[in-house]
Amino acid sequence: MGGITFIHAMDNRPDAMQDIGVDLRSFDLNLLRVLDALLITRSVSGAARRMDLSQPATSAALARLRQGLRDPLLVRTGNRMMPTPLAEELRHRIARVLEDVDIALGAAARFDPATTQRRFRIGANDYTSAVVLAPLAARLQKLAPKAVLEIIPMEAAAPELGLATRELDLVIIHLPRLQAIRSVETLFHETFVSIARIDHPRLGRKKVSLQAFLAEGHVLIAFKGMTVGLVDHALEARGLSRRVAVTVPHYLVAPSIVAMSDLIMTVPRRVLAAMGDTTRLRAFPTPIAVEGFDIGMGFDLHSDADPAMVWLKSIVRETAASLKDSGTRRPS
Repeated sequence: MGGITFIHAMDNRPDAMQDIGVDLRSFDLNLLRVLDALLITRSVSGAARRMDLSQPATSAALARLRQGLRDPLLVRTGNRMMPTPLAEELRHRIARVLEDVDIALGAAARFDPATTQRRFRIGANDYTSAVVLAPLAARLQKLAPKAVLEIIPMEAAAPELGLATRELDLVIIHLPRLQAIRSVETLFHETFVSIARIDHPRLGRKKVSLQAFLAEGHVLIAFKGMTVGLVDHALEARGLSRRVAVTVPHYLVAPSIVAMSDLIMTVPRRVLAAMGDTTRLRAFPTPIAVEGFDIGMGFDLHSDADPAMVWLKSIVRETAASLKDSGTRRPS
């Protein structure tokens, strides 16, 4: 079944099967596909349908897995089956092993977006999740309805590590974060715009001067609680400062704060375009030059050998290209 999943952490431990002392010489590797289906569906009946097996056969396979791995793997919590910590640890590794086997046997050469059940894992931060991956998810649902998109937060994680361990297929993030990755493409350049509520009592519809801009309280996106951003660096270069009244860790809540208060905010232009209903907000040119930034896509050097990855990268490029117009519109 297709869908989009947000993964909250990455496991970077050594091979988990070795960690728990499993003897691969006696372990039935055919059970890994059943385990993969169980961890996707979290249901014996769902896994049976996915594998085209009977429910008793799937239950028997789960019993063998529990015995072989010496762990219950799935435990019932209310009406749901929840994975154990070991199962969560194994989930990505097993999926990757199975995908590698498929590629090695030539299944990837027959890649068809319309029928693939591939799981694509993309590392992103708050900005790229909102601006790039939201429209990418919509595009994938149309072109590859059975695929799964997993978005792994990269606010602090090292993107090169995720690619090296093959926990990630791609990383889409600010270009400086990709310096340690050999294969990188620049997707687009981002600039800034400022916003205030449409009926702001002092700013109205007139041109906003730097003096008026500095007289207002500001909202700042601060992932680590910092109160200094790119606007502050630009102001500091001119011996000026502003008052940051509110800091929030994500872009999602910030526009609502601006729309319901007299505070103003400076945001990447494409974030504003991704907000949807902006009828309560007015965009205006930031009255001080703020340096923009580049968004890039990092990937494994050998990904061109995988037709599924070649296709995914092309869809990312198309999605990024479709955002260029929204990134260049002029505010009022």
